[in-house]
Amino acid sequence: MREPILKAVAMPPRLFFAPFLPAMANFVVQISVLLILIALIDMNPLFVMGTIFLGHVFLIVEGTREPHLSRVLEAWGRNGPTVSHNIYRSRGVKLAP
Repeated sequence: MREPILKAVAMPPRLFFAPFLPAMANFVVQISVLLILIALIDMNPLFVMGTIFLGHVFLIVEGTREPHLSRVLEAWGRNGPTVSHNIYRSRGVKLAP
């Protein structure tokens, strides 16, 4: 019973050697750009395929530095930078009145 839990923590899911969520996000964004460029300027799809490959190689490199990159991005998305608003109009961020 403990082995699948330890395996999931030790080795996060990957898609062609890159962390799963960033690789899927890269694929979705690049395919969207590809379809828009084909529709607007009748561009050759091979040019965009090169950017998909370069983006994936970048994700592989970053995934080797930080194996849990998917979880880091998920946590940053939930608890990312917050904007605090001043009660009174003044320079800088002041949390007390």
